[in-house]
Amino acid sequence: MIGVGILGLLVGMVIDRYLAGTVVYLLGAWIGGGIAFAAPRVSDSRLQDERDYELHNRASGLAMGITMALGIGIVPPLYVLDAGGYVELTGAAGGGILVASALFLLYGFCFGLVQRGA
Repeated sequence: MIGVGILGLLVGMVIDRYLAGTVVYLLGAWIGGGIAFAAPRVSDSRLQDERDYELHNRASGLAMGITMALGIGIVPPLYVLDAGGYVELTGAAGGGILVASALFLLYGFCFGLVQRGA
């Protein structure tokens, strides 16, 4: 379903029907996501096993580590250079910093939630 949604979005962009493509994409994404969420709960079949969970955990940790390393190495100097007038932080850069910060807050919240449930 998600693939159908992506295809619908691309077709909508090609034929200049952005709203219709967006609607098809959202329907495909939400229906496909709902099926992926509900299928393991209503069926006895397993979509993932322990190896998949281990790979997921390692990939998540690697992605968060890379994001943290880049953020710590780049963001503070950018603020200092902006304050000194050497560079200008654009709205897009500020938005990226806010999104990364929100991602880490969400990760911390989810980590605490999962840790509490374990």
